[in-house]
Amino acid sequence: MCATVSTLSAKLNDDNLADIKKSLGGGVNISLFEHYWTKPEFLYLEDISAKLNNVAKAGFKTVRIPVAFDNFLSPNSFNLQPQIIAKLKEIYHTCWAKRLNLIITYHYGKLNDSNIPGETERITWIWKQVQRQFSGEGYSSLFFELYNEPVMNGNLWKKTITTVIQNLRYEDKNRIYIVGATNYNSIDDLSSMGKLPDQKLLYTFHFYEPFIFTHQGADWTNNKTNITNLPYPYKKSRMPTVNITEKGSPVEKELSRYPTEATNDYIRGRFKTISEKCLKNDMPLICTEVGVIKLAGKKSRKHYLKDVTGDLNDFGIQAVLWDYDDKFSIKRNDLQIERYLHKWLMKSKN
Repeated sequence: MCATVSTLSAKLNDDNLADIKKSLGGGVNISLFEHYWTKPEFLYLEDISAKLNNVAKAGFKTVRIPVAFDNFLSPNSFNLQPQIIAKLKEIYHTCWAKRLNLIITYHYGKLNDSNIPGETERITWIWKQVQRQFSGEGYSSLFFELYNEPVMNGNLWKKTITTVIQNLRYEDKNRIYIVGATNYNSIDDLSSMGKLPDQKLLYTFHFYEPFIFTHQGADWTNNKTNITNLPYPYKKSRMPTVNITEKGSPVEKELSRYPTEATNDYIRGRFKTISEKCLKNDMPLICTEVGVIKLAGKKSRKHYLKDVTGDLNDFGIQAVLWDYDDKFSIKRNDLQIERYLHKWLMKSKN
């Protein structure tokens, strides 16, 4: 099978980047290997082939697998455990057989403004180990998203990720990398970052606006999202009663913006601005995370997901939902996804 994959990859490598971007269609994240709180030996036992089968049947074209690579290193080294490479190859070949694209993403890295030289070397070496294992395979169906949601000075991030790309490109002239901007793959910082000096890149952003809606009830956001029952779209009569005693707090600021931001006009405007900027700068644009937590009201969640997927599709931005079956799950039951996503998936194939 590997020989077949390699042969097809070489043939598809002549496709241009715009066609490859379009072929991503609608995608979904499968949460598992970013679970740094779970011991690797337990994660290696997980088999996601049934999930991949259901994802393909639902009409998705792309799967994104976040990996906390730091959790899969051999003791006292930067060398990846062979089991994680084997799992990723197994997942890729299953995806290929089901005509699914695969994005592998480096999650939960330790990069910051003060450790750039050492972390750049470590990140590069981790990716080189992965890249070498997939040499000659999947140049139009396997993508490496080099670092998830960096949080550091924008200029330093741009220099750092450029260095990582150049170091990896030296060994593989054809692999398509996916890169985003600092501030958690921010739209605004992507606009500021601009185009990087490499011609085989897809540019990504993540979208969870308004954050107090998409993450309402989440227990990992330092009380920023402890307000629940927020309506989307905004309607004053449906807003929960909230007593904010701390003026100028993050929650107070988010609430003050909510009437404006919890609307489709606002969301479309955000996508329109970044789409136009990237088109002008020849930066092929995708969105590798967008979604809303299951704790949100069912109707509001439905309206939000219909709006964001429809708007992204209108602007030609291929999107990967967060996530398939975890806290942001888009599943309706054991086998089916929410019905209102079908229209987006059908349109995203065209």
